[in-house]
Amino acid sequence: MYSQINIKSKIKDYSVNFVSLNEIYKLVDEDYHIAVIDKNVADCFPKFLLGDLIVIETNEDLKSWRGLEKIFDEFSAKKVNTQTKLVVIGGGVLQDAVGFCASVYCRGIEYYLVPTTLLSQIDSCIGGKTSINYGSRKNILGTFYPPKEILICEDWLCGLSKENFCSGLGELFKFDILRNKIQESKVVELISGNENVLHHIYESLNYKISILEIDEFDKKERKYLNFGHTFGHALEITSNYKLSHGYAVVIGCLIALKISVDFYNYDKEDFALALNLAKIILKNTINIEENWFDYDSLMECVKSDKKNTGFLNMVLLKDNKPVIQKIDDYSIIKEALVNVYEALRLCN
Repeated sequence: MYSQINIKSKIKDYSVNFVSLNEIYKLVDEDYHIAVIDKNVADCFPKFLLGDLIVIETNEDLKSWRGLEKIFDEFSAKKVNTQTKLVVIGGGVLQDAVGFCASVYCRGIEYYLVPTTLLSQIDSCIGGKTSINYGSRKNILGTFYPPKEILICEDWLCGLSKENFCSGLGELFKFDILRNKIQESKVVELISGNENVLHHIYESLNYKISILEIDEFDKKERKYLNFGHTFGHALEITSNYKLSHGYAVVIGCLIALKISVDFYNYDKEDFALALNLAKIILKNTINIEENWFDYDSLMECVKSDKKNTGFLNMVLLKDNKPVIQKIDDYSIIKEALVNVYEALRLCN
């Protein structure tokens, strides 16, 4: 079993622990603890239905005012108060929405995070961000509100579909690019089930924590973790969320790398390796549609992204290190979109 990871925060320190499913059952059964669980997870693990819990049907609409109202109504019905400890069991969408609600309900409710998807275990469970969407703007409303503790359990991953598991590799793909550690064999072995996934979760969390300890609140270094997200978030919207976050990040990373080739002479062989890796992740799990790459639609989303302040900023790679670059020549973007789409359209 992996050792506890301690995270220093200016808000409150918290930790990541690698636990068994039985330990999570025990936590939910403790006094004043209420589980908030994704319906799909509850259906697969019916033992949770025996406890005091709130079952939430999770989709992107949950991260809206309508979605929050449903959560607040459940809090009110369960008489949630400052003594309550929430145990949030689900993926990134549930964590974002319930974490936001916990940060404002009674001016703050303590909560535990139990991430159940590979994507949320690798990345989104740490960092203390909560967020919801507003209009067409993704994650534009949010707070910094870390959980008391994060509990990682490998058992959840056993029931993931191939598409869900491969999508979860999106943030790992990003981390490996940022660390200049792209390895085709590792991804192939992970998908085939022959590689220890917990080892890579542990490594990824420690890498992200090394950045959080320098910059917790997105002032500089943490912004580098937005690599691939400028067009990744936009692709989620133009695909009407047919493209999951992890897959969108994979494609967004390729677009950023292609632009890095043009701006900073990023190594073309490294780009080719990343492209091949992306094809392995996407192969036979998602149908890429050309209209998702429509330049005008994507740029409309990108220009309204919370990361931009009146002009287009992107995280690119220069000498294999991330930099924030203002983009003035949009023809480079058009070329990158066409190039990446043409390279990926045969993955279907």
